[in-house]
Amino acid sequence: MEQFYSDPAQPVPPQPVQISVIPDKEERKQIRKKYNIAAAVLLVNIVIFNGLALGSAFFGDSPVWNSEFFSTAFSCCVPIISEITAIIVGIKVLGVDFKPLITRNGFNGGTVLKLMTLALGLQTAASIIASIIASVLKSFGLEPRPVDLSATESLPANLLMYFYACLLGPVLEELLYRGVLLQSMRKYNERFAIFLSAAIFGLMHQNYQQFILGFLIGIPLAVVTIKSGSIVPAIFTHIVVNTSGMFFNCWIQYSDPDFFRAALEGAEETMAMPDFSAAFICTLLFRIAIMLAALVVGIVVLVKGGNMSRPTPAGKARTMPVFVTAAAWWVIFLVYAFLNFVLPFMA
Repeated sequence: MEQFYSDPAQPVPPQPVQISVIPDKEERKQIRKKYNIAAAVLLVNIVIFNGLALGSAFFGDSPVWNSEFFSTAFSCCVPIISEITAIIVGIKVLGVDFKPLITRNGFNGGTVLKLMTLALGLQTAASIIASIIASVLKSFGLEPRPVDLSATESLPANLLMYFYACLLGPVLEELLYRGVLLQSMRKYNERFAIFLSAAIFGLMHQNYQQFILGFLIGIPLAVVTIKSGSIVPAIFTHIVVNTSGMFFNCWIQYSDPDFFRAALEGAEETMAMPDFSAAFICTLLFRIAIMLAALVVGIVVLVKGGNMSRPTPAGKARTMPVFVTAAAWWVIFLVYAFLNFVLPFMA
């Protein structure tokens, strides 16, 4: 007679967990809670950043405040304080572990080079899109405040600005958006997490010009972060993109100040100037070349199947249908919609 028994010396294989496609009421509640907590982390960043920025209005007439170094230092400290606070809160309440993300495994120099080329090309494409939108808005009498990235006359102030914009800022932003936000939202649907993190990364700049850039670049940064399991390529690429932008801005500003000033103010006579500096011509040629190279890289990646895996039906049912019921995210999008698309057009 055949008998069946379990041998205690042999491990029992784990049984697959059966997950229903549609989450029940209790599971929806737990998922919604996590989504709201992730949104609360971002709200910490928004409140601190804009609270400090509004508080600076009380010191507008102070002689110390009007010094270029002090005003630049304060402008750099505002996002540093808000982002570090949000990162610490996110690690605590969402349980994000950065140790596995700070690794050199999972990618190589070729991955970083392709990502860097794609990001720089998207930077140029975003600038073109923003210029077209600006022209359309201007035809309707809508002109937002320009994004001023010009250097000051104070060397210490400039060095501080470059340090934040080209190094510290990219590191903190990657830790917050490709670290805390992306990692906490990718459990059920990685594609959803990629586009959400890219959208929030764009919106946090609080002007539509940089929103376009942040959103477009945020997508490949998030994809590579997930596929490689490392945040290092995104940090390095972000540093390169910001540094290249600052470099060309400063080069044009100092070599052709009239053109730079006209471009900053959106003057119509900018492109009518008959003589362009070598800096502007070199910048233009570089931007065209890098955009063409990015196009080639993008096509090659898509042909080789570089896209993300499709979400499962169960994953889809646990993202957007539940996400839209998370009240904190409605607050996030409403606040950012005002800061990006309303406030810049107000006098």
